[in-house]
Amino acid sequence: MAKATVGIDLGGSNIAAVAVVDDTTIAGRAKSSTERGLGLEAMAEAMREVADEALAAAGLDWQQVASAGVAVPSAIDPETGELLHAPNLGWKNQPARTAFERVFGADIVLENDVNCGLFGEFCAGAARGTRTAAGFFVGTGLGGGVIVEGRLHTGRRGVAGELGHQIVRHKGRRCGCGHRGCLEAYCSKAAFARRLHKMINLKQKKSAITEYAGSQFDSLRSKHLKKAYLADDPVVRKVVDKGARMLGVAVANIMAVLAPDCVVFGGGVMEALGEKLLPVVRQSMAEHLFGLAEDDVDLRLSTLGDDAVPLGAAMLSRDNWRQRLVR
Repeated sequence: MAKATVGIDLGGSNIAAVAVVDDTTIAGRAKSSTERGLGLEAMAEAMREVADEALAAAGLDWQQVASAGVAVPSAIDPETGELLHAPNLGWKNQPARTAFERVFGADIVLENDVNCGLFGEFCAGAARGTRTAAGFFVGTGLGGGVIVEGRLHTGRRGVAGELGHQIVRHKGRRCGCGHRGCLEAYCSKAAFARRLHKMINLKQKKSAITEYAGSQFDSLRSKHLKKAYLADDPVVRKVVDKGARMLGVAVANIMAVLAPDCVVFGGGVMEALGEKLLPVVRQSMAEHLFGLAEDDVDLRLSTLGDDAVPLGAAMLSRDNWRQRLVR
């Protein structure tokens, strides 16, 4: 069998791993819960165990692995491999690549999780067959990514593609990053939870979503939003549609800057409600486009689901390995 690649998605809730053979075939998968409070090397050991399980499921071992990639919820300095800020893991300015390579005993390609998700969709999913693509992944926060002429564009210190932190409203809502008016402050589960809390608990609006998510929205999930939205709950519709309209503004922005072949939408919220929200996004985008007609813009929902991020990490590591062979 040809050499395999391993992709690992290190998330705040779960660690997922895939073993990839041939072109983009996932031969084995594994997942476990993420233990909070671990240091770099202890977390790397946990990641290694999940990767071992994925390889075993594929009938492989590390002797048959050519490369490995790890996706993390943070921007990565491409020169140093330093993880800049991963609040869900409690890490900031950590030498992640060095620590992971020490535990794995192999070179590791380390990249932001949403960048990996977009690259996975580019290799085997919704963006396959394009040359230039942008992605918005709406989950607890809102991550983004950009691919230009077939290559992931990470920019200075790895922060390119942070599409959730473009300003869509001057002096707008406060974002978790500390700035005001970021897209993420309007279109993300965290943003929806804050807005629902304000409307229901402070403005005394009635909403059936409290039956599913409670009244404090500490554990708001995409399935809760979907259930209330599909039931035409007016409060949830207002909150979520506002976020979708702001997302449309952001799409118009990226079209003005990059004009990609397609824009991909993923993440838990879009997986749950994408078919309903995409028309809202498109209408808002059309109102703000410059130099393009609405039909010039190709909006696509992701097709890989949970496989997108670890597959993208594996494919990025494979690309890096191939480049080393060519040199």
